[in-house]
Amino acid sequence: MAQQTAQKESKVTLADILATRGIITKDQLKKCQAEQEKSNESFGQVILKMGLANKESIAKALESYYSVPYVDLDNYVIDMKVIKLVPERLARQYKFLPLFKITNTLTIAIADPRNLFGIDDIRDKLGYDIEVTVSTEEQITQALDRCYGSTGGDLTGLIDEIAHKEFGGIEEEEVEVEKAKEVDLEAVSEAMLEQAPVVKLLNMVLHRAIREGVSDIHLQPEEDAMLVRYRLDGVLYQASALPKTLRAALVSRIKVLSGMNIAENRAPQDGRFKVKKDAGEYDFRVSTMPTIYGETVVMRILDKSSAAMKLEQLGFSQDSLDIYQGLIEKPNGVILITGPTGSGKTTTLYASLNKINSPDINIMTVEDPVEYRLRLIRQTQVNVKAGVTFASAMRTILRQDPDVVMIGEMRDRETAEIAVQAAMTGHLVFSTLHTNDAPGAVSRLVDMGVEPFLIASSVIGVVAQRLIRANCKRCTETYVPDGRLLKDIGLRDTKNMTFSKGKGCDHCRQSGYKGRVGLYEILVVDDKIRDLVINRGTPHAIRTLAKETQNFKTLMEDGIEKVAKGLTSAEEVLTATSIA
Repeated sequence: MAQQTAQKESKVTLADILATRGIITKDQLKKCQAEQEKSNESFGQVILKMGLANKESIAKALESYYSVPYVDLDNYVIDMKVIKLVPERLARQYKFLPLFKITNTLTIAIADPRNLFGIDDIRDKLGYDIEVTVSTEEQITQALDRCYGSTGGDLTGLIDEIAHKEFGGIEEEEVEVEKAKEVDLEAVSEAMLEQAPVVKLLNMVLHRAIREGVSDIHLQPEEDAMLVRYRLDGVLYQASALPKTLRAALVSRIKVLSGMNIAENRAPQDGRFKVKKDAGEYDFRVSTMPTIYGETVVMRILDKSSAAMKLEQLGFSQDSLDIYQGLIEKPNGVILITGPTGSGKTTTLYASLNKINSPDINIMTVEDPVEYRLRLIRQTQVNVKAGVTFASAMRTILRQDPDVVMIGEMRDRETAEIAVQAAMTGHLVFSTLHTNDAPGAVSRLVDMGVEPFLIASSVIGVVAQRLIRANCKRCTETYVPDGRLLKDIGLRDTKNMTFSKGKGCDHCRQSGYKGRVGLYEILVVDDKIRDLVINRGTPHAIRTLAKETQNFKTLMEDGIEKVAKGLTSAEEVLTATSIA
């Protein structure tokens, strides 16, 4: 009865309240609802984005309508000890968040304070007196997701449900009925929930990863558990620990989706599948590896929207952007993007190709793997078993009349020499190298066996880059860094500088950082640099000459500029550039 009443009461929406209170007109309400359908955003996000109301007016409307105080959960520091007093299933059922407890009174933020039956049910089940405040349903849902570490259901209850089933039957069923490699999270979780709860478990793991914007999901078997870990902004953190009894079923489910052989668990395998979530599509690149406790699985999440990123969105300073755009507009030459794994090289390459892509230019790529599909660009996947390597693919590509060629990585002398020859015969060639800085790319090519005069004749520019964590915009505050730290990053005079750093909040998982920003150094190979390359100049000599003769900024110097703008902290810059 209480649950039915809660559902009936929940029909009063934020839109209804704002319209009733005169915050928005009926015409504005219709416009907001139309925009909401297009964008798939919540009503609260739409009305804020359109500027028809602000948080203060929404808060006053809710307080006035329900006659209880409003709590802005986006800026509220949640006490995890209080969260543990409330089962997730109950909190999600009535859409409320426990805030604090004094003696035997628990204060909660609830989306519908007029649901008296629901509040009575909460009181009876928890055994506390309940004080009520109000917040929006969106803020409560987001806070519950942050606190309980899952979305769309009670993970603990689901694990208990799965633990009482026979996993052999589930695995066999999946092999028979689940052949598709494209998954709609919502449709699959609803249609297959009763037949295979492990499907919902995986969907919850994927759903949370997409929502939080993580780049990788790690399923790591331990002696007594299966750890779920996420990499967010370059840092791994543990999201949950699953019972070891779920390891085989979960890995089998992933293998089925990825097109792998579920009977093979002694050798590494690779696969991929797609996921539809709301209005977005995501590619999951999957890798399995046998370990002493079972197979470990890593899933790289590729958001298709990243393939459409523009150079202006990557974090180049205006001076560096002008220099780089000048390089990619040249008709021929080799442009190298360098940096360690995970530094955003592929994103920079794709943004570069998007910048120059047009119907009158033939752009061809050879990649391992092809991470994103680009319109009008012919992309080739390396397949060693079929004899398609970087070198062999390049030979064929050059017979396809290309204007621009992108090589995923220069791994050997043969590939490097073909790229150099392509540049010298009128092609613009993009590729990547694993070096710590831009001047070091020249030495790397020499070490690979490419003659210095060929390097000097073909390479027109080198970009070294890193990705560092950006300050959380919701909790950033000024601070004074340690003097030794400032010395390490080369800052002597800091009188006119203000340093910023996130103090940590729920929005950034108490880390102080949210999102990432790029650091870049660009070496233009002009006539003076060419002479030094031919004479086998060292990276140090090349760097010194570049600083003297062109507007060359090191990664450290670019980082200091971003610190001065409040985009990141001095500690992040030092960590990212100390190996350069």
